[in-house]
Amino acid sequence: MTREDSIRRFVRLRLSLLATIMAALVVLPVQATIMQYLEVEDLTRLSSDIFHGQIISTETFWNAERTRIYTHVRVRIDEPLKGSIRRSEIITVKQLGGEKDGVRMDYAGRPEFSAGESVVLFTTRLKNNDLVVVALKQGKMLVEGDEVKRDFSGITLVERSSSGKNLQQITVKPSRMTIDELRNRIARTR
Repeated sequence: MTREDSIRRFVRLRLSLLATIMAALVVLPVQATIMQYLEVEDLTRLSSDIFHGQIISTETFWNAERTRIYTHVRVRIDEPLKGSIRRSEIITVKQLGGEKDGVRMDYAGRPEFSAGESVVLFTTRLKNNDLVVVALKQGKMLVEGDEVKRDFSGITLVERSSSGKNLQQITVKPSRMTIDELRNRIARTR
């Protein structure tokens, strides 16, 4: 066997392996983040700050080691619902994930933000005082007029069985409630 034949054989083997891997990726089922379903009251208890606001902007950046991508979400507060944040204040929520320099860091259930969105965010403070969204997508609710919409796409939700020993998958469709109902549920729980 000549050197050229060896190289051709090596290239064919690599291409065959690559084709097999690509075919496997197409056939594999899409994975979702598995988490416990949380009612508004659960989210309220887990949150240090809850507010209704407008997304002003998002900015992605690398951490100092260039191993993770984060997104800063700037929000103008329309209505504080729990915590120390004040009306008209502009705050920043830090979110793991995003796209920077052609690299995308993502995971199922990550809340995504767009400038101009009206949202209710359930957040908590980390040790360094950064605000982060509680419970991935469950902690972000889109406000449309006087309705608040919950989106569970990309999340597999589970709850405890009646015996309390096992977790069972549940199906929860996107739900809507009025902003007044949400305010009341948060106020009753604080």
